[in-house]
Amino acid sequence: MSLACSLLWLVANALIIPGPPATMTLFYYGNRQAHGEVTDLIDLWREFRRAWIVGWRWGILNLLVFAMLLGDIYFTGRLSWPSGAIRFAQGFYLTVIVFWLLTQVYALAFLHEQVKPSIGVALRNSAVLMGRNIGFSVVLGVLLGLILLAGLPLFMLSGFFGGVFLAGVGNHAVLLQIEDAETKDSEKKWKAVN
Repeated sequence: MSLACSLLWLVANALIIPGPPATMTLFYYGNRQAHGEVTDLIDLWREFRRAWIVGWRWGILNLLVFAMLLGDIYFTGRLSWPSGAIRFAQGFYLTVIVFWLLTQVYALAFLHEQVKPSIGVALRNSAVLMGRNIGFSVVLGVLLGLILLAGLPLFMLSGFFGGVFLAGVGNHAVLLQIEDAETKDSEKKWKAVN
């Protein structure tokens, strides 16, 4: 099922228009897997149709953010600042892009934990998760980057399975952090009562 999901996601993104809803569907699949639920192609098709509007809201937001950040990198390079300042500014924008990408991995996972999917709430929850667990997020981001880079020369494994891998890891990470927060919250309530 993972191979079919990956191939459908790759084809949808190659066609561009169905790409964002297909990405939502990919994370839906990862969410179902993280919860130990079985998913078939009919479930994926239903989710793809349901995710069309939310997927494109998310897609447009990402297009705008990436256009802005890439434009900042490009135009910063055209400034007449000292070269060290230009490299610092461009490095800052690249760092923001990396953190934005990691935020998206969390946000797409959070969308499937919500009763009514809201991109704003999912992004806020992602930012809170990253802020409260910065060490976890940095280590996760570095490991994801290394694994995906290692998969490129190995017969393009990252190309075929990278999306499903990110969806699964993102959903497991969010569920782990939600469970950890609930445990800490229940411990605080127990201590307050006793």
